[in-house]
Amino acid sequence: MMRGMNLTTTTVTTVMTTARRGVGRGRGGRRATTTRVGAAAAATTRGNEEDDDDDGKVVEKFIEQLRRHEKEAVRMTMANESRKIIDTNTTGTLSTIGNSKSAGAVKGFPCAGVVGYASDARGAPTFALSAMSQHTRDVMEDPRATLTVTSEEFESVADGRVSLSGLVRLIEDEEERREAREAYLKRHPGAYWVDFGDFSWFKMTDIAGCRIVGGFARAGSVSASEYEGTTRDPVAGFSRPVCGHMNADHGDALIAMAKRYAGLECDSVEMRSIDALGMNCRVTKRGETFSLRLPFESPAMDRKAVKEQIVLMTKAAAAE
Repeated sequence: MMRGMNLTTTTVTTVMTTARRGVGRGRGGRRATTTRVGAAAAATTRGNEEDDDDDGKVVEKFIEQLRRHEKEAVRMTMANESRKIIDTNTTGTLSTIGNSKSAGAVKGFPCAGVVGYASDARGAPTFALSAMSQHTRDVMEDPRATLTVTSEEFESVADGRVSLSGLVRLIEDEEERREAREAYLKRHPGAYWVDFGDFSWFKMTDIAGCRIVGGFARAGSVSASEYEGTTRDPVAGFSRPVCGHMNADHGDALIAMAKRYAGLECDSVEMRSIDALGMNCRVTKRGETFSLRLPFESPAMDRKAVKEQIVLMTKAAAAE
């Protein structure tokens, strides 16, 4: 927000008119004109400062209410949110330990590279890695690795991301390789190169745990048993079409829902992702941006149920 002097068109016109009337009236006229100009500018400045103070108070009250709401809002556990981020993405940063034969100066250091992956039914990432890649050579010597993945809607460090650590090993079993290939091509339908002779299938096994940042002031660690105890979220995969439709056609309904369910009068509301328990939104108030969780009234276990929940909440908000 711009702060300081801001002369409006009306003020500028008044000042210009006053100045013209003062021309030719000698020093007294010029002094009067200068006085009027200064008074007008000072009044405008005071008005802007008062507006800024009012905006600040409004935003402070908004933040207080948002904090109260977010503290009680139903949301996924850290483990389930970690699993959701892994399942709904297809690329991440794989950090391996520089190998002793070809890593050179970075031998023994964490070495990161962007890779494609697909998660299996248990949430374990599988990779198609080339023998020519350094990270392949790294894991063949030392399988310890970490895959870092950002949430589907990630734009800044205020958004979610997870780092999953474990052992990345070559898949030896033929049936398991077939399943890995099928899952990978489903997530990467144009990846014809996986059948090239220098590519092999790998999977992160023996997961050690993960670290997650679910957004501002929401971070923690998830144990291996907690992560392995999760299941795939049944509706997270529909986030893009559902959110796109709501943002394009029902922005007013989202604003009304924020008021009805969170007690917040927002200037705008954008739905960013969904899960079985609710919606994750981005809201604005007086030029400032915040994250908002809007839980469903009851869990949605399929796409039809998501629509029913959104319709139910829209009607309840409209009735206010």
